[in-house]
Amino acid sequence: MRAWGTKLYQDDIACEVRDDYKKKLREGKSNKQVTEEIFAEYIDIIEDEDDSAIFWFALADTQWSFGRLLPEVKEKALEFLGNGGDVQRWIDDGNIKGAEARRKILEDLKQKLNSSQPPEKKFSIPRIYKCEWKMGDVFAYKLESNIAEQNGLWGRYLLLQKVDEGRWYPGHTIPIVRARISDSTDLPSLQNSNSLEYIKISRKQQEKGVKYGYLFRIPTTSKRIIPKKLIYLGKAEIAPPLNEDMPTNEHNYFNFAWKDLESRLIDRYCQYNLVI
Repeated sequence: MRAWGTKLYQDDIACEVRDDYKKKLREGKSNKQVTEEIFAEYIDIIEDEDDSAIFWFALADTQWSFGRLLPEVKEKALEFLGNGGDVQRWIDDGNIKGAEARRKILEDLKQKLNSSQPPEKKFSIPRIYKCEWKMGDVFAYKLESNIAEQNGLWGRYLLLQKVDEGRWYPGHTIPIVRARISDSTDLPSLQNSNSLEYIKISRKQQEKGVKYGYLFRIPTTSKRIIPKKLIYLGKAEIAPPLNEDMPTNEHNYFNFAWKDLESRLIDRYCQYNLVI
């Protein structure tokens, strides 16, 4: 069993159904649309003899709690409850005490579903932001923090270039960038930006030698959190490093938030660029 207790949401499937249902509602979809999507995505569970009851119990309970219980969902859940639910799972495992506890949980659920559900709960729909940066755009960011001064980098510039874009929950479009660092306190021109060194942010030993990671994502969920000190230099050719270790999917990217972008890039620069 994928359950760690007898309560309704002490089960992996029940938790996933509940969380997916809530997540889809927060995306602004109608209850009917969300329910149809849940049906399609959990078809294997619905058709599974052992897990189907868990699906219907979780969906019916969640919909009732948000005042959105559909008749067909209620009917299906009550059908399984009328047949004893999934108590047999505990009996088969020799857990008689657990079976009794589960039976009580399901009896409470039956009473709940047969009672008047609360008023429909409204979900606030998050505002989805799409970063306006274009591919190849280069921005200069002056290093002016204490950590920059401590490492002899005060007054130099980070150059951030968008080379791709990714997604950030619940649907924001965020920039994937590489960063370079200027070799002086003079503001670099767009023309000489490609001659500046990239900041390495990770190191991986491979059979053919060492490769470095350069790409990272900046979770940018609104225009307000982008530092006003950024200076737009223009659009430059995207020139990937030859020894780059490419992420295989979005989960493999480093995520550097704006609030600690400077400190984290300085840390990586001192760790990988300044040490041979």
